[in-house]
Amino acid sequence: MSGLTVIQPDRSHKALVALTLAVFPSIIWRHHGIGVLQGYVLENTDPEMRLHIWDPELVKRGIVGNGDVHDHRFDMISHVLAGKVLHEEWIVCEDDEGEYASTLLTHARAAADTKFHGPTTTTEDRFSAVQNMYAIEAGWLYKFRAKTFHRSPVGETSVTLVEKHNQRSEAARILHPRDLPFIPAFGHDENPDVLCRVFDRAKEALGKAFHQ
Repeated sequence: MSGLTVIQPDRSHKALVALTLAVFPSIIWRHHGIGVLQGYVLENTDPEMRLHIWDPELVKRGIVGNGDVHDHRFDMISHVLAGKVLHEEWIVCEDDEGEYASTLLTHARAAADTKFHGPTTTTEDRFSAVQNMYAIEAGWLYKFRAKTFHRSPVGETSVTLVEKHNQRSEAARILHPRDLPFIPAFGHDENPDVLCRVFDRAKEALGKAFHQ
């Protein structure tokens, strides 16, 4: 099967790193359990723009392979500003005997009163899947369509800027083993000590990216 991900050099890399360093102190962040802090630069526009800080310390226990495979309500362009991002696309097909099930999510803004968690709706859909893995360095961007599944294994501290285009109203989905309840990405309390360490590493990584 052909891949779903488009990877290109990012001609705006240095400018976006400089912009990120400038707006960094004003961003309001939330901790997503797949291993990322998310904070909006532009919201309620088309496109929306959101910063992501990835760090192994942010990965929620038990979520790898059972809650971190997901799709999006929007077409995504992700600029890798600092570090390296692992992007694993999941090419799925409906299969009554497939080992994966899907659960519909309430998007985070609509679930703010429940710490961005819920309600969720388990479907009767079953899938089989194959995976393609990509390692994308700072200075590159990648594009990924809405309603296609992927996960982002977290190997090191990295920073990305995501453009969210053509956002839909339907629910996003989690893909997870059919016989296991998935681990939710939200609904937990944030650890201030962890966040401080992660912010320091992210700012250091951005500084190095700007001066390279």
